[in-house]
Amino acid sequence: MKNYKPFKAITFAILMCIAGVSCTKENNTVPDPLAVVESYLAPGKPITVNVTREILYGSTDTLMPVSGLQVQVIHSGKVETLSETMPGKYELLHANVVAGDTYRLSFIYNGREISAETKVPMSPGIITATATEMVVPQIGPGMQIPDPIVFRWQNPEQAYHLMVVKNIETNPQPITFNIGDKIIEKPAPVFRLPPIKSGQQQLALGRFSYYGRHAVILYRIQPEYAALYEDNSNHSGSIVTAASNIENGLGIFTAVNAADTLWVNVR
Repeated sequence: MKNYKPFKAITFAILMCIAGVSCTKENNTVPDPLAVVESYLAPGKPITVNVTREILYGSTDTLMPVSGLQVQVIHSGKVETLSETMPGKYELLHANVVAGDTYRLSFIYNGREISAETKVPMSPGIITATATEMVVPQIGPGMQIPDPIVFRWQNPEQAYHLMVVKNIETNPQPITFNIGDKIIEKPAPVFRLPPIKSGQQQLALGRFSYYGRHAVILYRIQPEYAALYEDNSNHSGSIVTAASNIENGLGIFTAVNAADTLWVNVR
């Protein structure tokens, strides 16, 4: 099962707040908002491209989908035109995304071609884990914290990988620790670890927020996605030029490939 996506957690607020830094005291002309693209290709999945309008710094506008575009994806010399299924959302439902192949995005916005290109990475392959279970210790004298679970895979190319962990229980019970009269709760049901280029990742007990069964998915990602993740982590709340691989626009057009899902039970 590979249906847990890490992408929505990388909020595109950072792409919106790059905001009209081109406006200066010498030039009060407000530039036209750029198109902001969000698209993640994956083998076995439809191609979805979301296009919104850039929110300029100081603007009171809300997120604005861009409709009426002719969004195209070019692969192996074949041009496919996506259908707009919702305002600003363009899809190719019968897409056959192939690992190792290159895909190009193209559409016209405000008289300019917006384009990007990405290559679909290969699967991470077989992943091993040192354990499939973690036991939460009772707080008190002699308490022993379990060793982290170590996940390993082959990565001779030093490609980027991103691990996503999600609690799948219908009504998960939070892990709480009684310290004096206070109860500390960590309610997030899903978390992800920063992208790495090694062939090993550790999961410590402190990363988990809930008891129960957790899906662990390792994605091989491209450098443009790793750069966006790093920008979002390092510059949250600040006005910076976010990483983007979109020509004449903002955002990201990239591809990922997931390994088979592993499972960890926390009890």
